[in-house]
Amino acid sequence: MPTQLDCGVDRLLVDTPRDGIVLVTLNRPEARNAVSFEMWQGFSALLDQLERDTPARALVLTGAGPLFSTGGDMKIPPARGEGALSPAARLEWGQRTIARLRRLPIPVIAAVEGGAWGIGWSLALACDLVFAADDARFGAPFVRFGLAPDGGSCWLLARQLGRHRAAELLLSGRDIDATEALSLGLVSRVCAAGNVLDAALDFADRLGDGNRHAVELTRRLLHAADDGGSLEASHALELAYCSILQKGDELERARAAFAARSAAKRKT
Repeated sequence: MPTQLDCGVDRLLVDTPRDGIVLVTLNRPEARNAVSFEMWQGFSALLDQLERDTPARALVLTGAGPLFSTGGDMKIPPARGEGALSPAARLEWGQRTIARLRRLPIPVIAAVEGGAWGIGWSLALACDLVFAADDARFGAPFVRFGLAPDGGSCWLLARQLGRHRAAELLLSGRDIDATEALSLGLVSRVCAAGNVLDAALDFADRLGDGNRHAVELTRRLLHAADDGGSLEASHALELAYCSILQKGDELERARAAFAARSAAKRKT
């Protein structure tokens, strides 16, 4: 992992608050963190670095201020260039970012205060885990604005919820609260408002107790399963990954740590 990450965009803050953990903050609080061309381009530059260099331990994504994101910037036209799809060029940038985010070989955690809507919710849904404030709300109100759902929201919600429940959310355009989102499996953990980022960073800090390769390969297995691979294909990957881990030093360290914990318990 590079010592200094730089996406070159002030509206997308990048920091490493803990060893090996990358924190990305959507930084347009005055626009409720609506995502702009500039921010998608900054994301692309950051992902170039994360994909090229030694993997980070985890990526945590959050929003500045009281909200995660209200989605795409409705006040700025999404068109750019002269291509056939140029009227929706900003969406194409967002789609690329979301697809690349899902392919990262490291855990990605969304820390959602306030709420996430539209493509902002799609961005959170693309993460491996979603930590949400107890007062957070989520919604995909595209049809209410005369738009089709974007950012992969139909695909992401249908895979998670099934067609009928996804259709109810998308066609009504209604909001759901954190409690309902948790019951539907759309968030991983609900936290007290104001504490979500700390909870996400703490979780990232403890991932695998420092066994980075084991975490990375588990993430790769989950991604392969999510892409619809067969059980046999997953078994083949498991064999390859377990063989890799048997030859590394993480397994020895993990066993030594387990033995130390067991010995400490026997003394109490």
